[in-house]
Order: sequence, then C-alpha cells, then structure tokens
Amino acid sequence: MQNNTYNKKVLLYSGGMDSWLIDKLWKPDIRLYIDMNTRYSKEEMKRLPDDIVIEKLDLSKWEREDKIIPLRNVYLIGIATNYGDEICLGATAGDRVLDKSPVFAELYEELLGYLYQKQHWTEKRTIRINLDYKAYTKTELLKQYIIQGGSINEAFSSSFSCYAPVDGHECWNCKPCFRKFIAFALNGYPFSREVIDKNISYIKREILPLIESGEYGRKREEEEIRQILTLYR
Repeated sequence: MQNNTYNKKVLLYSGGMDSWLIDKLWKPDIRLYIDMNTRYSKEEMKRLPDDIVIEKLDLSKWEREDKIIPLRNVYLIGIATNYGDEICLGATAGDRVLDKSPVFAELYEELLGYLYQKQHWTEKRTIRINLDYKAYTKTELLKQYIIQGGSINEAFSSSFSCYAPVDGHECWNCKPCFRKFIAFALNGYPFSREVIDKNISYIKREILPLIESGEYGRKREEEEIRQILTLYR
C-alpha cells in the first residue's frame, strides 16, 4: 500500500456525547468503533450509524469496576493506524486518564513513528494523535456545535452516554450521564423535573464531597457544577 491510502482522518467513535459532537465538528473520513465487549458495548452498538467501521478487540477481561480499561487507548489507536494517519480521540477538558493526555500523545506518536519508519513491509508513515478538542469542556463542545448551526435536540437524542442503561434508556445516575446532563443543562436543554432531581442528587452524593475535600480534580467543571446548583435552587 502507498502512503496516500492512509492520508485520512480517523475518529475513534463510541456514539457517546464527545465523539458524536466531534464527528460533526471535525468531519472525519472514517468513524471507527472498536467493540471491546464491555458491559455497555451492546447498548452502544445498537445506536451506531450504518456507515461506521467496526472492529472487534475483546478487552472485557481487564475492565475494572469503575469501567476503566488500563491502556485502552494504546490498543485503540494502534488499530486505528490501519485506517489513517491522523487519529482523533474523543477527549475533552474533564478527562483525567493519562492515555488521553498531551504527554501520552507525544510519546505514542514518537513510538509509532519508529514502528512505521520505511522498511520491507511499509513506506514511511507519520501518525498524528489529535487531541484538539481537549481544549473544551463538554459544555463548550456542545456550544460550538450549536453555534455552527447544530440542533441541541438532535445532539441529545442521537448521542448515548451511560454505564447502566435502564430499559435501553440513560439511567441519569452514573458519571457519563451526569457529565452529559451538565453540558446540556448549561446550554438550555429542557430536562424533566425527574432527570433534574436525579442529577442534583448525584451531585450532592458523589461530587460535592470530592469538591469539598479538594479531590475532584476537574477545576473547570467545578464552576459548571456550581452554575447548575445555582440554576436549579
């Protein structure tokens, strides 16, 4: 294969809020979903568009109780290099895992550059790991989409971010649901009182103790949470 075969933008796509919005803003050549056989993979796959490229890599054995899979993005980016030279992770400002960090991207790009140097099976390739959207919180990412003419209702109904779906619907009682709620509420989405109450309860139970102890670690999102509490008081 020649280098121009790989001159493509590849988005690692899950159908969650981040990758759904980045798809609309970045406009990749290929959206790649990797079925890791996690506890929520089946729900994600039910909602994938027909033109998504799907690969399988069973990492369920290493899925922790908190849903983290150590080194997950090392595996996923490695697979994505088979489709293009620029790989975008759905990372936003609130993500704290090290395999979504700029340092990780720089080190992994260097390693991939070494592995994809010209040799008997490949021409020289330069891989870029795109973390441009890590400059935005989820709230800011959604705002950019709306500014560019996107529909907040479509973004809400088409993206799915939940660890523990109830009858195929978001539970509004887990971390991804909570972070989606914050972003949409601050952009004016009209939530039902039931969903609002569930998320306020989640904030008081799971988030405020961490903020008060200084352990939350998402400083830009702390202000967004305070805005939410003020909004619904």
